[in-house]
Amino acid sequence: MYKNISTSIIRNLFFSFIALLFLVSCNDNSNEFPRTEVSSDIYDRIDKTMQEWYLWNNEIPAINSNNYNSANAYFEDLLANIDRWSFIDDLDELLAFFENGTYTGYGLSFKFDQSNNLRVKLIYDASPLASEGISRGWKLVKLNQLAISSLSDNQILNELDKPSANFVFENDLGEQKEIAESQQELSQNTVLKREVIDYEGIKVAYLAFDSFLGRSEEELNEAFTYFKEQNATELVLDLRYNGGGSTYIANQLASLITGNQYEGEIFSKISHNQLKQAEDFTEAFENQPAAFGFQRVFVITTSSTASASEMLINGLQPYMGKENIILIGNTTHGKPVGMYVFEEADLNLAIVPISFSITNANNEGNYFDGIPVDFEIADDLSRDFGDIDESNFRAALDFITQGSFPVITTAKTTSTTEREFKKKGLDELIDAF
Repeated sequence: MYKNISTSIIRNLFFSFIALLFLVSCNDNSNEFPRTEVSSDIYDRIDKTMQEWYLWNNEIPAINSNNYNSANAYFEDLLANIDRWSFIDDLDELLAFFENGTYTGYGLSFKFDQSNNLRVKLIYDASPLASEGISRGWKLVKLNQLAISSLSDNQILNELDKPSANFVFENDLGEQKEIAESQQELSQNTVLKREVIDYEGIKVAYLAFDSFLGRSEEELNEAFTYFKEQNATELVLDLRYNGGGSTYIANQLASLITGNQYEGEIFSKISHNQLKQAEDFTEAFENQPAAFGFQRVFVITTSSTASASEMLINGLQPYMGKENIILIGNTTHGKPVGMYVFEEADLNLAIVPISFSITNANNEGNYFDGIPVDFEIADDLSRDFGDIDESNFRAALDFITQGSFPVITTAKTTSTTEREFKKKGLDELIDAF
């Protein structure tokens, strides 16, 4: 699944890191690496990795590691101003997540809506709260007997970090449900929903896809096999919270969408710093038995759509044409760069620096300000994925049937000022409590 380069123990994980709320333990801080006699060489290993592989290694400041008691703080101070993503973290936890989608928590994620209600933005199949009937759109009104409206973001995070919690959810009918649950080890399903709807005589495939992980390969193959069986003619790809993952899975999805039409053609170009130019390479579209070609794709995006998601959009444009990759929602995050995981197994340390930049077959990239949308509309947290009355999906359906987007109403403002939990590193990548 992961592409190795050189003889280093590197995994080509194309991370995405944005202003999300991810965590392995729901802790507001990343795993700490304090200075000890046993771990004092962490600093030397960080220095060696950064000097050799960091994309912006010519911008690393001359600072003395002896002045730091935390390797985390030292690593942060090495980063270039443009770098919002590089991190160090617990190796075992990181690999468990990338290989199996496994983490410890409650199995759902939250986002504030424009009225400052804290809503469930997604929930995984394995979540014990899903079995209690909680779904996307439910409001969290109380947490451990505390009103959400009275808590700061950090206070909410601290409560969710506890090994057990008492939740009070409320739906839009005003019906409340109180549930007490404990954190547990569970796995994320990366395909949140896949269906084909017959909308005004047109068969529209809808795919809500959350992360580009190891388990995604099988899930995506199943989804596209289903689309093929249902003879879908249009595709709506919902990447609104997809923070990225593996370049291999991004390549797979690109080939599934294009029906293997461009097998062997360049999907992406990977470029390193001046010391590592010999490691530059291209990735080609690969044959996918489940491929089912679409002539165009509607992509739902937000500022949480990042990394491998943006790579997919950018990589398809030279072949499908920008006019046939229609973005709905909000400008994407803006991460035209990727990361390798350098494993220091004896220290259970993962060093994860930005290590390469990504362009498409036309050498287009550098979208640090994000990829703009064709139709701007706020994220609709009030309805579940695939609901034809959810405003983003409905915008795509309107264009499919009418050739134009709907008129924005005040209830569907284009404002993007909703509050977001700020996270970094593995916490940000997991994007779930």
